[in-house]
Amino acid sequence: MPNFSKLVSGFKVFKATTYQNKKDVIHHLLEQGQKPTTMVISCVDIRVSPTEIFATNPGDLFILNNLGGLVPKYETTGIHGILSAIEYGVTVLEVENIVVLGHAKCDSIKMMLDDQGNKKNKQLSESMRTWLEVAKEAREAVQKNMAGRTLEDQQQYCEHESLVVSMRNLLTYPYIVERMKKNKINVYGVHFNIESGEILGFNPHTQDFESLS
Repeated sequence: MPNFSKLVSGFKVFKATTYQNKKDVIHHLLEQGQKPTTMVISCVDIRVSPTEIFATNPGDLFILNNLGGLVPKYETTGIHGILSAIEYGVTVLEVENIVVLGHAKCDSIKMMLDDQGNKKNKQLSESMRTWLEVAKEAREAVQKNMAGRTLEDQQQYCEHESLVVSMRNLLTYPYIVERMKKNKINVYGVHFNIESGEILGFNPHTQDFESLS
């Protein structure tokens, strides 16, 4: 298994460098418990870890990854790994920030756009299609506002809109709204472009994404 051998080699580098350099931080987390200030909800194929993007130490971030980095609306029934993890981060760990982190060239968003809700994309199983429907409002916004534009423009627009949908969905979580009213938590939408290294943040006042770098 050559790929696993590469992982073992990489672990040896990690242990000799990063682990040694941050051993005190890691031991402190073990003794005192984790107290991350920020929850990051990102996509499984973001390619660069949020810990690298934001240059954080171990324990600084509570990271949730899923297909597309999406946030569904609040529910109280059924089995929901993402919802329970959000609740744990907010009510137990008491994070002060939630960052919904999207990225350029997102395969999940591309699959959703290619599907167009008509089950044309053979890559999508029923479970993946059902999950990506969380961001159907973003796809509908592309159909309404980006007709005739290039596929690249449509994808970027959909990536941005899916972030807005997820941020809006977070406001359906009663314990998040309660903490926002008490100024105990903030919600941010951020889009990372790995090609240019640029990062954009959603400005609720202008309703647009603006450079943070």
